[in-house]
Amino acid sequence: MKLPISDFLDRYDADKEIIRLHMPGHKGKFEDCSDDITEVYGADSLYEADSIIYESEKLTSQLFDTRRTFYSTEGSSQVIKSMCYLALKHASEVTGIYSRGDYVIAASRNAHKSFINASILLGFDIAWLPSEDDDYSICKCSVTPEGLRAFLTNLKKHTDKTLAAVFVTSPDYLGNMLDIKGLAEVAHEFDTLLICDNAHGSYLKFVGEDLHPISLGADMTTDSAHKTLPVLTGGAYMHISKNAPAGLENPARQGMLLFGSTSPSYKIMKSMDKALERINPQQYKEAAEHLAKLKSDLRDIGMKIYGKEPLKLTLDLRDMDLDGNYLFKEMRARKIICEYGEPDFVVTMWSPFNRFPEDTDRFLKAVKEIMATKEPESEKRNNENIRHKKFSLPEVVYQPYETIFMQKKIVKVNEDLIGEIAADNLTGCPPAITPVIAGERIDKNIVDIMNFYGVEEIGVIK
Repeated sequence: MKLPISDFLDRYDADKEIIRLHMPGHKGKFEDCSDDITEVYGADSLYEADSIIYESEKLTSQLFDTRRTFYSTEGSSQVIKSMCYLALKHASEVTGIYSRGDYVIAASRNAHKSFINASILLGFDIAWLPSEDDDYSICKCSVTPEGLRAFLTNLKKHTDKTLAAVFVTSPDYLGNMLDIKGLAEVAHEFDTLLICDNAHGSYLKFVGEDLHPISLGADMTTDSAHKTLPVLTGGAYMHISKNAPAGLENPARQGMLLFGSTSPSYKIMKSMDKALERINPQQYKEAAEHLAKLKSDLRDIGMKIYGKEPLKLTLDLRDMDLDGNYLFKEMRARKIICEYGEPDFVVTMWSPFNRFPEDTDRFLKAVKEIMATKEPESEKRNNENIRHKKFSLPEVVYQPYETIFMQKKIVKVNEDLIGEIAADNLTGCPPAITPVIAGERIDKNIVDIMNFYGVEEIGVIK
């Protein structure tokens, strides 16, 4: 396969007669700096792409069957803000309303922090979708088509602001997946867009059954290519569906430039270009089969598995006499480095570039060993009650963008906080249910959650 970006960079690096009188300062003299250039003649420019970058994006668009795919070298954080920009831009063209604060985006509460930052920067209201089940976790926000329809019907009755989009996260950090097809149909009933944060699901196109949100009806997605595909950290896609409104993609590069560096990394773009020949759908299908067997083997020894994402394995410890932090630490001692660990869950992410079945066999053996050991009392949880607590959405006093220049004070987390209005967005890793964001009133439920996760201080509005 001819790879436009890779071929250019390889030729440029190989030509030793070139005198580099341009950025960057290393001049290509060091092995770890190869493939790192600036927008020299012939190298194209990400935000005005019309040659090698554009050609590479077109090939990726064909791979994912989209109308357009745009590259980001600053991860899904850049893309999420850009998609919100495109949604507002599209809504303004339909309505003729151009003022900040006149639009609302309905969003699942497990939206990434960059979505909240998009609200602050672009000035739109957020209408939070409540989770529709009682299964409390730091990540899950269960939204069904029926629930979304009821929510949007009620929203229309109580606001005169224009609904610019519905924003959902699927799959989430723990591996839960939503009914994207049904949600897209409902969003379109209300003449709005469905935007999906598919940061963890780039590979869903390639696991046999096509589970990618674009294929299921989403208008736009962000895919963190680096999370699950053979791409350097920072590489992400903005996909726009063939069925999205005509022209939605036209201001895409303008939107990306609003939230990105004018010096995007060519090393990252080359890795995205190289992914075109490194992605083998059969390998992803086989990896999913290996992981399905591992999940079955873990269930056989009494371990609960959370979520249905094919290449994510999340251990659910909420009903077990085993702390996730302890399991995470013990796995690390065995040189098995998991993605994330906290008292209730341990998250692992797999790809065809793991070794099968060696890695799955070793993982199963390690879990068996840890389950057979007695966990020290010092490792036990300090608060059992929160493990099945339902998260309730706080009272909204201000939208996040209204609080950005308000004065705040930093206070300790205790019950004296109840009734105060948050000035900070309480978000961390993983991208998760956000207990409280700026402008919301703190209640006892939020204080309990902060205590459970070890949050010691937070900013509140003076």
